[in-house]
Amino acid sequence: FPEEWLADTFGTASFINGISAIIAGIAAQLVADRLGEIGPFQAAIALTALALCFVVFWEENYGGSNDKDNGDGKEKEAPSAWKAIVGDRKVFLTGAVNSLFEGSMYSFVFMWVPTMLGALKGSPLPTGLVFSSFMTCMSLGGLLFSPGLLLGLASAEAVAVGVFLVGAVALCVPVFTTSLVPILLSFIVFETCVGTFFPCAGLLRSKVIPDAVQGSVMNIFRVPLNVLVVVGTKMTDIYPPSTCFAVIAVWMLIGAGLQVALVSALGEGAKSGKKSGKTE
Repeated sequence: FPEEWLADTFGTASFINGISAIIAGIAAQLVADRLGEIGPFQAAIALTALALCFVVFWEENYGGSNDKDNGDGKEKEAPSAWKAIVGDRKVFLTGAVNSLFEGSMYSFVFMWVPTMLGALKGSPLPTGLVFSSFMTCMSLGGLLFSPGLLLGLASAEAVAVGVFLVGAVALCVPVFTTSLVPILLSFIVFETCVGTFFPCAGLLRSKVIPDAVQGSVMNIFRVPLNVLVVVGTKMTDIYPPSTCFAVIAVWMLIGAGLQVALVSALGEGAKSGKKSGKTE
């Protein structure tokens, strides 16, 4: 795919993902109102069965391996992934920023409900409707990541820096207030950042990480991602929400710093490529 096609594809995927989640949130609220708290879990059985049908008939993508039968390609892919991470700073930075953003995001997923319940001070929380509102913002974020909008103003790697910074500011709001309206608005902003980051990260992975090892590289970075999620969720049992949000906001700021380093590394690579082209 040309880069502009990738941007549109990833942006559309993020938008459709958000729309699906909006419908799921509203449906979950309706089912919960009718069948109680267990209702959404019962309804999810049908969707899980549908997903299983897709998985069963989905042909495996073996990346750069032509040897599908004996698994030699997969055995060789893991060392190649490690070599890519260690040997190319851009690959390492791309994986690291993905881990930091998603680690912050999944920690947020565990924290937003108790935080909003605390802000409501005993009033009921329409969880499904709030979730659908968040997913609406996620869809909006996916639409923003297009050549006619954000990508028309800056490169994908520069957009990612802005996403990290705006997301960090949004996550700082619950650190300083327990009022419902500011907290809800900050969560809406953060979910918009999530919707923008997913297609942005997908485009950067396609640009930086070789296709043959991309799956293995990102699987390796699932380890620090899951460590961050474990730390984030464990903190909620020990510390107040304000402290937890402060910590994940710091993760986002670290991600912004690493993303700036990635922008610099990509710029250096582009300059060296131009120089070598002139030499030839």
